[in-house]
Amino acid sequence: MKVHEHLMTDAESLSNPSISVVICTWNRSGLLRETLEQMTLLDVPANTAWEVIVVNNNCSDDTDVVLAEYTSKLPLVRLFESTPGKSFAANLAVREAKGEYIVWTDDDVLVDPNWLKAYTAAFITWPEASLFAGAIDPWFEGSPPGWLERVFDQVANAYAALDYGPTGFAMSRDSYPYGANMALKRSAHLEEPYDTRLGPRPNSGIRGEEMMMARRLLARGAIGRWVPEARVRHFIPIKRQTLDYLQEYFLGSGEVLGMVGEKSAVGHLAFGRPLWLWKEALISEIGYRFGRIFQSPEKWIGSFKAANVARGRLKTYESSTAS
Repeated sequence: MKVHEHLMTDAESLSNPSISVVICTWNRSGLLRETLEQMTLLDVPANTAWEVIVVNNNCSDDTDVVLAEYTSKLPLVRLFESTPGKSFAANLAVREAKGEYIVWTDDDVLVDPNWLKAYTAAFITWPEASLFAGAIDPWFEGSPPGWLERVFDQVANAYAALDYGPTGFAMSRDSYPYGANMALKRSAHLEEPYDTRLGPRPNSGIRGEEMMMARRLLARGAIGRWVPEARVRHFIPIKRQTLDYLQEYFLGSGEVLGMVGEKSAVGHLAFGRPLWLWKEALISEIGYRFGRIFQSPEKWIGSFKAANVARGRLKTYESSTAS
């Protein structure tokens, strides 16, 4: 790859849509190095202006050392966001990006060499689309425990694993992307920034910033496209191959729903929360506890998820919406 043929300053003389690849990072310099090294293998289409924006979200490790290693290997743009929280870092990148399209990935991802080529082809084929999503395959550290292998399809969202199949299609609110592998028109992103209440930050399990942003766009009538040829691999460390991690994730999912999810008429309240939600949390928890004794993982994992999502919703549910 000849980096200097693709600098953003040459955008006016090039014909393909210009692209800003964005990574937000916080204290994962080792994995970031692998991510950036893999990007040096990208087959960037000819006549494409591009940049790689890395936002340092107040890292305390040697992230800056790693970035310095790649300033001559990639068209790298370094930004710094001092406010903790991925959504703050991501919104900064959107404001500073020079590309017509922003292609998102993470600091623990290995992109396929044809990744940008696939997205570029999609941008040209569907110029009316504002949102694009690609496949995300799991990249396990070591071998996952047997129970996780058996239930992985049911908890894939907790690991940002995604595959809607080999055929492209128009996306809906039920087929949203994950931030490890998605792309948007920058103009659409400026209209729908990330909700800074959501997203990874120190001491918080709340996620959902990409999902909620994508759902808002699609609800407004934006066109989304599934791009199966744009593939990446997402790292799953051993510490996340546990029920403790899944509990944290699904509790966080529930907290997101409690804050910004759709509310329906709820009837009677207890402690400012709807009775049906207390009931759902209790019944699901009982189902999980008994299931761990008498059922296979494929059976009890559903109750485990439901119990923790309900508990998360109870934590953040806004009683003022109840009637």
